[in-house]
Amino acid sequence: MQEEVLFKITNGLYVTSAAHKDKPGTYAGALVDAVCQISINPNLLMLSCMNNSYTKECIEHTGEFAVSILPRSIAPFIVAVFGFQTSRDVDKWSNVSHTEINGLPYLTDALGKIRAKVIQTLRYNCSTVFIAEITDAFDYAEGEALTYQEYRSGFKHRAMEAFAAYKDGTLPNSLADNLAQEAVAPAPVIPENAAEKHWVCTVCGYVYDGEVPFEDLPDDWLCPLCGVGKEYFELQ
Repeated sequence: MQEEVLFKITNGLYVTSAAHKDKPGTYAGALVDAVCQISINPNLLMLSCMNNSYTKECIEHTGEFAVSILPRSIAPFIVAVFGFQTSRDVDKWSNVSHTEINGLPYLTDALGKIRAKVIQTLRYNCSTVFIAEITDAFDYAEGEALTYQEYRSGFKHRAMEAFAAYKDGTLPNSLADNLAQEAVAPAPVIPENAAEKHWVCTVCGYVYDGEVPFEDLPDDWLCPLCGVGKEYFELQ
C-alpha cells in the first residue's frame, strides 16, 4: 500500500484541549489533524487522538474537549509547544497566549473555537476516536487555515527549529518574537533512492545521524529535539 496516497487527504491542523485529569486547575493540550464535522443535525464532531497521547486520557476522563483552529499565520513555536512534548510533564498553556472560557483554554490567535461533549468513544490499536456533540462554536475570524499538507511540506521544519531554539534557551517565550514568517523553509527530506536508511523520530522528525549505530544506543537514550524515547523512532 502506498501510504503517501493517504497524505493527499485534506486535513487541517488544530490544538485540542481538556482539563488536566491529575492537576486540577490546569489543562492538557495536543496538536491534532484528525478533526471533522460529521453531522449538522445534530452538530457532531469527530476527533482522533493517538493512544499514547496524555490529552486523550484527559478527554476520556472529563468527557469534554475544546478545539482551536490554527491559521496559516500561526507562530511555529506554538505548533512546537503542542506537538513536540507531553502534557503529562509540561504545562503547555503557560507558554502561549490563550483564553480560558468555562473551564477550557483556547488559543488567542485561532481562526475559530469549538467546544464539544463526548457521546461515543471508539478505541483502536493506535488511536482513539471521539464522537462529540458541538456545544459551542465562536470567535470566527477571517483567514486561511493551516493544512496538514502545508505542515508536512515545510512548516514542521520551522516548528522543529523554533522548538530546538526554545530548548536551548535562545528563543524568547514572548509570542511577539515568534510570529510566523512569509518564507517557508524546506523540510528535511531523506532521498528515496538513498543507499542508507536513517532512524527518524515519528514525533518531531529528527533524523539520527550519530556515529554510534542506533541499535547500540542505550535504552534510556532520548531524542535530542523533543525528548521521546527510542521506541518512537522508525527506520526510513
